[in-house]
Amino acid sequence: MFLDEVALMPQSFVNQALARCSVKGSKYWFNCNPEGPNHWFKVEWIDKKKEKNILHLHFTMDDNPSLDEETKDRYKRMFVGVFYQRFILGLWVLAEGIIYPNFDKIKHCIKKDDIPKKFDYFYVTSDYGITNPQVFLLCGIKHINGKPHVWILDEYYNKGTKKNKSGQEEKITKTDDMFLKDYKKLIKDIDVRKVIIDPSATSLINLFKQNKIAVKEADNSVIDGINLVLNWLDEERIHIVEEKCPNIIREFNSYIWDEKAQEKGEDKPIKQNDHALDALRYLLQTLYPNKKRGAYFVQ
Repeated sequence: MFLDEVALMPQSFVNQALARCSVKGSKYWFNCNPEGPNHWFKVEWIDKKKEKNILHLHFTMDDNPSLDEETKDRYKRMFVGVFYQRFILGLWVLAEGIIYPNFDKIKHCIKKDDIPKKFDYFYVTSDYGITNPQVFLLCGIKHINGKPHVWILDEYYNKGTKKNKSGQEEKITKTDDMFLKDYKKLIKDIDVRKVIIDPSATSLINLFKQNKIAVKEADNSVIDGINLVLNWLDEERIHIVEEKCPNIIREFNSYIWDEKAQEKGEDKPIKQNDHALDALRYLLQTLYPNKKRGAYFVQ
């Protein structure tokens, strides 16, 4: 039996499949890219290879004679940090701490006076929230040396609270109609090509469409999207207007991996300090998707 990309499969499914191999002399073949060191396949199979009489072969794309150096270099530039260690070096390493450790305020933030005069086009990207913050990011896209760069020009970040007369925070609930009005205030007279919205925000998507606003439902691939943002940060293709976007800067410095999920072998961010970053991830993963997992080497 051959199971391709086994690390992406539920353990229960694999166990059921292997239970069908009841004929004497039956054999199993697995391949996969590595995940975290606590992943069930690493713990139950690779770590027990002697006990289970397993031949474990580790190889990278450098062992693939059909790939030229230019192709390999292009693949290597697609990943940074923990994802480079996994998908290029083939290591079962932990995703821990800050999710975007390569964010650098000096490299990635600019002043209003440094905003380019012209952009190729504008997008707004949105993370929807009623009990959680509702976010709109106004973004300009401009190509430099053939590569797209994104400027986050302004942000709308509604936390669902406001200060009362005594200065204390109190909860408020905004409707989709209110968010629509706030969106129009954000963009003013800018010709926005499309609004990219979290696909779960059905009511907001329908309202925007009813108001003749071009909408594209976001690609919400979390891990692929995080890797894409890491890559753009590494190549310094993300530029944030510091005076206008305090919340996304704050989130870059406080968005972390979930340690409890890691103990179960899962890569999950803690669902805090992520609303503006989710909106940025939607933008990049929807317009410039990175879906190349599994293409570089076999573990």
